[in-house]
Amino acid sequence: MNENMNKAAEVEINTGSEEAKKDYAEHFMPAVHRIGRGTMGISLVLVFLPVLYFVLIKGYRAPLSSYISVLVGISSIGMGMWLTEPLAYWPVLGSAGTYIGYLSGNVGAMRFPVAVNLQSTMKADINTPRGQVVTIVGIVSSVFANLILLLIFVLGGEWLISVLPEVVMASFAFVMVGLLSSMMVMRFSGNKEGFVKGFLEAFPYLALAIILKFVIGKIAVLAAWGMAITVASCILLGYIFYKRDSKKDAENAAK
Repeated sequence: MNENMNKAAEVEINTGSEEAKKDYAEHFMPAVHRIGRGTMGISLVLVFLPVLYFVLIKGYRAPLSSYISVLVGISSIGMGMWLTEPLAYWPVLGSAGTYIGYLSGNVGAMRFPVAVNLQSTMKADINTPRGQVVTIVGIVSSVFANLILLLIFVLGGEWLISVLPEVVMASFAFVMVGLLSSMMVMRFSGNKEGFVKGFLEAFPYLALAIILKFVIGKIAVLAAWGMAITVASCILLGYIFYKRDSKKDAENAAK
């Protein structure tokens, strides 16, 4: 009996009560999108303030063709990233985390690892009210930590870099590798059936991404769309697996 009660409590913690799920769908998520769109709109306006300052107050001018050239250049470089990064991060960050992450920056280096670690530690799925709240609190905390560290490094960073040994400075080249590795390990470890099972489930996606990385790298015309093609291919592979598993579940249920 105690075991059944514990299992019921665990389900309640991870999925939430019916009232919580109803409030989550009818009030929480609409508010998230309303506030998120508003803050993103405000930030879109604010990013143009430096340009307005230089043009209207300082009197600096540039030909219209220069602005158009810069816009086209940046768009051609960032178009794939703009389309694929939100798709790649949203399943872990959720809607609120995505808004906060892209407003504050450091999505891949800071917000995403924090969300993965919290959800794995707390065993909270992002699709549940509990998972959303846990992720939001963690990401907001990381934003404040970022601001404090940024302030410290802005004020004393030059002095700190000057006293760091050369071997420490050289190790910074491995930061991204370390972050990616830690995220992969956390994702594998979060599997309920163990680390090995988690790795085997993720292996097809890893193999596909690695293969596409080498293939696309050898085709110049596809190089700019490497990330977009890789993410889209992994999403397609996931959909194929989903349809396969759904069919198996339906067949087992029929038996």
